[in-house]
Amino acid sequence: MCGLLSVVMCCVASEVWHVPTECSTIQAAIDAAKDGDEVLVAKGTYEERIDFSGKTISIRSESGAEYTIIDGVKQGTVVSCVRPSSAIMEGFSIVGGAALVGGGIRIENASPIFRKCMIEFNEAMEGGGVHVSDCTPQFDNCVFSFNIADDGDGIWCVNAKPLITACTFAGDSIGYKTGEMITVRDTNSDFGACCIGETCVQTASVACYEAGGLFRGEDERCLDVCPETCDEDVNEDHRVNMTDLLRVIMAFGYCP
Repeated sequence: MCGLLSVVMCCVASEVWHVPTECSTIQAAIDAAKDGDEVLVAKGTYEERIDFSGKTISIRSESGAEYTIIDGVKQGTVVSCVRPSSAIMEGFSIVGGAALVGGGIRIENASPIFRKCMIEFNEAMEGGGVHVSDCTPQFDNCVFSFNIADDGDGIWCVNAKPLITACTFAGDSIGYKTGEMITVRDTNSDFGACCIGETCVQTASVACYEAGGLFRGEDERCLDVCPETCDEDVNEDHRVNMTDLLRVIMAFGYCP
């Protein structure tokens, strides 16, 4: 109903757009909103795919992610933010996405913030949960689980530097195509160096392991431990050769 009606209402309605009482869908409320407005969503399951449309707005659920679900029903990316935007999305479960890139969320050239969201049961070739390119989005207190992808089932980054704070990766991982810096923070623990492939981040051990990384110890700095580390260089002579192979063969067997 909010399609044509919202065009008339947008000049007279308040700056808070209620779904589904004022607008029957979340996307209709986004279309009606202007920069600075808030979209407030009642609990329920909304079978739709949404696009932030380049707007700087707040999209928030009344009852939290457990009770407010956006289901893409395998018809594409569930949440798209592919135009410059600083939108904030808080308190949603984002599920049922299926796309080539970014099953749950696709972010490109934008800096949105996702808070207290559950990104689950999405699939893609790249970025089952989230695909991020050419931007620096934020994820605060979010959960990534049961997402599927050939590359980056949790998050896949291309020329991107996401800021990830106190998030949970339950079996999902963070992947990257271009080796950029990914900042992972766990607000409840001390920081240390975490090596994720060729990327180094300062984070806590739990957050590091959940992101698929190798934790190098508390109070260790990336500059000191990650770039110089080569597990295959057994004798630490800065090259991998036959000497390293022979040492491994000689030590073959039980390792206490």
